[in-house]
Amino acid sequence: MWWRDGLRSHNGRVGAAAVCNHDNEWRTRHSYLGTGRMKVFDAELWAIVLMLGPIVKRSNTIQQHGVKKVAVFIDSHAPIRQAAHLETGLGQ
Repeated sequence: MWWRDGLRSHNGRVGAAAVCNHDNEWRTRHSYLGTGRMKVFDAELWAIVLMLGPIVKRSNTIQQHGVKKVAVFIDSHAPIRQAAHLETGLGQ
């Protein structure tokens, strides 16, 4: 199970991270996204990418164990809404 989050600090720094505990070992992925035009929604979306990267990379191994679907639960509606449209702009 992976946990993820993205945030923007009060001084405009944006970052994202994903973490999981596998076989009693913590695995982390993180990115500093800068201080530019990034919004917290962008960080949330990037955190999802960080979380899904290892899953996609190991998809053949996962499928060999009988896994056919991966469920992603997200507690923030804004990134979901942002990813749902095709217009260019922040979050795309």
